[in-house]
Parts: sequence; C-alpha cells; structure tokens
Amino acid sequence: MNSKSLNELTIRDKLSIWFMSPLGKIVFSSEKEQLENILPGLFGYHILQFGYAAELDFLNSSRISNKIVLFLEDSEINKKINMPIRTIAEDLPITMDSIDVVLLPHVLEYSKDAHKLLREIERVLTPEGHAVIIGINPFSLWGLWHMIFCWWNKMPWSGHLISVSRMKDWLSLLDFEIEKVKYFFFSPPLSNVKLLKKFLPLERLGKYCYPIFGGLYIVVAKKRIAPLTPIRMKWRQKQNLLGTEFVKPTSRGIVNR
Repeated sequence: MNSKSLNELTIRDKLSIWFMSPLGKIVFSSEKEQLENILPGLFGYHILQFGYAAELDFLNSSRISNKIVLFLEDSEINKKINMPIRTIAEDLPITMDSIDVVLLPHVLEYSKDAHKLLREIERVLTPEGHAVIIGINPFSLWGLWHMIFCWWNKMPWSGHLISVSRMKDWLSLLDFEIEKVKYFFFSPPLSNVKLLKKFLPLERLGKYCYPIFGGLYIVVAKKRIAPLTPIRMKWRQKQNLLGTEFVKPTSRGIVNR
C-alpha cells in the first residue's frame, strides 16, 4: 500500500486494519475478556456500542437483548446486531434518556471534541444508565509508544490519549459517578506475537505491583439522578399587624382596684 492510499484511508479503515493485525487481535480478545466481567452486571432494555470498528462485536457478553451499533462510516455490520446506525462522533441521533448502557471502545481518542461527545452520552443515557469507556493509558508503555509513533499517522498511535484522571474529571463535571476503573495489558505493544509472549510475566506482576501502568483501561461510570429537594413550608405565627407591643386578650378577669 503506497503512501497516497494510506493517507486516503479513514480512521475507521485504519482502526479496522489494526484490529486485524496480530497485536490488534490480542487486544480485542483482551478487551472482550474484561467486558465479560462487566457487561453481564449491567441491565436495561437498550445497549449501544459506539465506535469505528463496527464489525467487531463487543456486546456479545451483555444480557441486554436490544443491541445497537452506532458507526461513523460505511462498514459491514455484524448480523447479530439488531440496529446498525450511521452517525458522526459528536452528534448522536438518539433521543434523550433512552439508552441504558453505552460502550465506547477507543472513540474518545479520535474525537474532535471528546468532552462534547461525553455530553451527548450523558444526554442519551437513562437515569442511572452506565457509560463503559475503553482507552489507552498515556502513563504506560503504550503511552511511550504513542510519543514515539504519533507522527507516523498509524493506528492506534495517531489519536489523542486521555488519562484516567482527566476522564474522571470530565465525567464528574457531567455528574457521573465512577463505579469501576480497571487497568490491563501491561506488556509492551509489540507486533511480534512470539516476542510478546515473553512478556507474559508482566501481566501477572502488573495486576499486583503496578496496576495503574496498564496499557489499556476501562472506566465504568453511572449517570446520577438529580435529587428533588422538597420545599418545606415554614409555619410561623401570623405577624401582628398592630405592632409588637399590642397586648393579646386574656381570659383572666379584670382586677378590681
């Protein structure tokens, strides 16, 4: 593939090609394994997968029957998905308070306005609905690779990495409650599978010794319900219109002088 045709590829094309690479397949398998411990515990009527690689089914472990995919460009959609929808990143064609779970696998890194997209997610989620976000941790070996290869315009290094702390701040401003943060994939992002297997001890040690340095992370956040504070009536004695020195009538008899 020459440089001209490479530059003509869209983000969806590049990300789909990367997920078909040896490292991409391992990452997809690892992310699905993490989701198998999260999605079965999230309930509702509608679950939405929003991303570039729409042909990848991240939702098969969910118990929610109505599975929807929002994809950014034309692609072949998995036939198991009920409702594929084409849209742009920051404007979702979905009514407010209608989706119970939204899954965002590697979307915010390539969004033109990640905070605006999160506001859209908050809008479409039902009260106490959940957002599940998968991203690349900039404070890891993956972040180091990103610093080296971000100028090459190759996936997944061409995006803007968002740290978990910043993600928490954004979600907090949108009145989300962070329920879970999980770091995983502590090995370096090597394309050579044989060489990558030599770093398996890092996977075992990373979970216990340096968990915040995992190359990938999942954030699970719940949309809060704004509490309705009832207006309490303050009952007080009716003010005396004749002034404070007015003497109230008494039932006592008149004292004779």
